[in-house]
Amino acid sequence: MDAAPRGTTRMVTRIIGKTEVERQDHVSALIIAAGNDQVVTVSKWLPEQGRWNMFSKDTPPLAWQPWPAHFDVTT
Repeated sequence: MDAAPRGTTRMVTRIIGKTEVERQDHVSALIIAAGNDQVVTVSKWLPEQGRWNMFSKDTPPLAWQPWPAHFDVTT
């Protein structure tokens, strides 16, 4: 799972009140993840929680494959 894409970061500028604030946002990369009990699901890395979506820290996915580019819903 170390080789699975976890996404990228981008700088985003927002205006809060009259102040312009710049911050980093995480842009998730989707993967197809396989876990215990023949579970196969779409997942993404959750950096704030240090785990994959649909899985716990204690039971991470066992295998993964890239999400097909022609199904890209993140753009």
